[in-house]
Amino acid sequence: MKWIVLVILLLSVLLLVYKLTFKIRNKVETTKIIQMSLYGKKVSKVNKQMCSFCRKKERKLSFYSDEQGRVVGVCQVCRPQAERRALMRL
Repeated sequence: MKWIVLVILLLSVLLLVYKLTFKIRNKVETTKIIQMSLYGKKVSKVNKQMCSFCRKKERKLSFYSDEQGRVVGVCQVCRPQAERRALMRL
């Protein structure tokens, strides 16, 4: 009877040690993860394009084809000018 209690006690101690080492190992692994939500999103100027009429860089352009068939990117301010010239919208 003493041997059974001793074996059960030994197994429970081994299980406890295994769980503690597993928990510590997981904690070390999770500290390697960087939370991207803590860092602000970088504003890039790459996605800004130049208006063909006023040469200002704008995020959103409307594209038209001019009289020679070339593609023209027009900002919100210059859009009425493109429509007065009867350019076809792409």
